[in-house]
Amino acid sequence: MKIEYLPPVRVAYFRKVGVYGLENQVLMKNFKRWVKAEGLWENAVILGIALDDPTRITAKNCRYDVCLVTNKTNFKTCVKQRVIQGQKVVVFKIKHTEEVISEFYGQLAQIISKNCLKVLKQPLIERYKFSLVQSGYCEILIPIK
Repeated sequence: MKIEYLPPVRVAYFRKVGVYGLENQVLMKNFKRWVKAEGLWENAVILGIALDDPTRITAKNCRYDVCLVTNKTNFKTCVKQRVIQGQKVVVFKIKHTEEVISEFYGQLAQIISKNCLKVLKQPLIERYKFSLVQSGYCEILIPIK
């Protein structure tokens, strides 16, 4: 666990609206194909952001974004773009497996309590840095005060 400040970043992104789950994985696979087709795969930083809390929003209306951190604004194909605001986060480096990621989310309340984190009511971010993923890891970023 480490604390860092994420500066504001420009992203290109794909969005899915609907129940979180397997369709998010399909979206990520399609997004990775797009990133490769754009020639941006090497050193890519991809973010996965579940924008809505399914305990507060109807599951069919939950939004999930997969984003490429990039300063590029012109692409071969049409893609949505936006700026993600800067924020202070606590970063957890974990194994990049479905089982470990699922286990992390299942223990999230205990992790927050154990580490005395003052969590903001903002979406968690899954960060996939090319170099980390190559070595079998990803990061979960939790916005904090």
